[in-house]
Amino acid sequence: MAEASASNVMAQTGVNEQARFVLELEFVQCLANPHYLNWLAQNGYFQDEAFLHYLRYLEYFRQPAYATYIRFPHCLFMLELLQSEHFRTAIASPAVTEELHTQQAFYWQHFRANRIKEAAAAAAAAGAEGAPGGGGGAAGAGAGAAAAAGASEPPGGAEPAAAGS
Repeated sequence: MAEASASNVMAQTGVNEQARFVLELEFVQCLANPHYLNWLAQNGYFQDEAFLHYLRYLEYFRQPAYATYIRFPHCLFMLELLQSEHFRTAIASPAVTEELHTQQAFYWQHFRANRIKEAAAAAAAAGAEGAPGGGGGAAGAGAGAAAAAGASEPPGGAEPAAAGS
């Protein structure tokens, strides 16, 4: 049965299942680039119903079993945004593209810096609690809150929808 499925995929696409998966994975990850999305919009891809159907098909990468292969998690957020006609129209604007690119860069820049600060604060709080007479005080409570906030996020910051820094 699996052999029949594999030959069916090969007949439809000209590549085997593994190669198809790699091609789809690479394409989905390209969607993390706002300038590429702008290019797709400028060249009319978002008016093609077959292409829009393909974008809906690629939603399977949002499932945990497939999301583990994603190296650029913003692509999943962009894939979600591309399901909206309003976004597909807006991304054709160079100003919107630049704003999206800027916000993405701010996210990358501050996400890492904030995780480092939270880890340092958590380490300091742990050290203050172990020291004699160290109840932590107000600074310790703030550090504990920051550490608790960081602990609720997925490892590696894989959630692209969380734009807070």
